[in-house]
Amino acid sequence: MNKPAAALTALFLILAPAAQAQTPAPRMVGAKVVDAKGKAVGQIERVITGPEGQPVQVLVRVDRVLRTLPANALTPAADGYASVLSRAEIAALPPSE
Repeated sequence: MNKPAAALTALFLILAPAAQAQTPAPRMVGAKVVDAKGKAVGQIERVITGPEGQPVQVLVRVDRVLRTLPANALTPAADGYASVLSRAEIAALPPSE
């Protein structure tokens, strides 16, 4: 293998994992959040991602107040995301700033 090809191969091997680590979080902002029974809870306003680009926390607007939920408390649903927490449990969380 010639030097330029070896250099390009090495560069690819270094940059490929970094590019994968920076993939954006799934499109969650604006999605509706429902409880386990399908009742509306609120809407996702913001997604906080970890160092690898995966969602860690989501800010959900419930009754005009932002609440922070762990991203793993939500699962994809037909119209958005379903929460393992009830609406009352989410509304009882301290407000986010």
